[in-house]
Amino acid sequence: MATATQFPSTSKTTTNANNGLLSATVVSGLKNLGTTLTAAISKTLIANALKLTLHPDAIIAPVPEIYATNAASAKQSEYAVVTLYAVATKHGWDSGMLRQQLESLVLHASAIDELTRVYDDNRKDLVLRQLQLGHNFPHITDVQWRIVCDAKSSTPNFSSGAPHFHINLGHYRQSSGERITILEFMCNAEELHSLINRLKDIERHCNQVANT
Repeated sequence: MATATQFPSTSKTTTNANNGLLSATVVSGLKNLGTTLTAAISKTLIANALKLTLHPDAIIAPVPEIYATNAASAKQSEYAVVTLYAVATKHGWDSGMLRQQLESLVLHASAIDELTRVYDDNRKDLVLRQLQLGHNFPHITDVQWRIVCDAKSSTPNFSSGAPHFHINLGHYRQSSGERITILEFMCNAEELHSLINRLKDIERHCNQVANT
């Protein structure tokens, strides 16, 4: 359950100085780097946050030492780093602009250096990742099917003997090659024939639009 949290006036002032792009929670998480969290842990955390940002579908090994002490602060800082890089990428900041923003927040010097260095080294990949985000319709690239026939049943009323088609629509993840099911359904021969005809109608209409 969400609860209202009162932040110190200094956090509010800092956020306003950053044009309101970063919330007080994010600013607080960034301020933990190099202070509440040691410089070594902060460096590991930033690297892990980058991996989570660039490869959300990949299996990334956990780094338990990040959360061994001050787990709550570490989780907040991890969220803050991911958010910072998302905002910086969205607004087209270069490394100089990012450093300027971080210095205005009065972060620890080691945190500013590491956040800026990692952003500068991975900015191109972050931009590409940002372009992949957003709401879109499922992208279907694979169809699997099988015929299911109820030849015999203990209940005679349900033993029609007619074949049914089990259809599975999905796609493969580029990062791992894993197949993901998007839609799964079953239909009889008449329903399948109707579906195919509708798909052909869509194809004809698209061809007509393309040629006009």
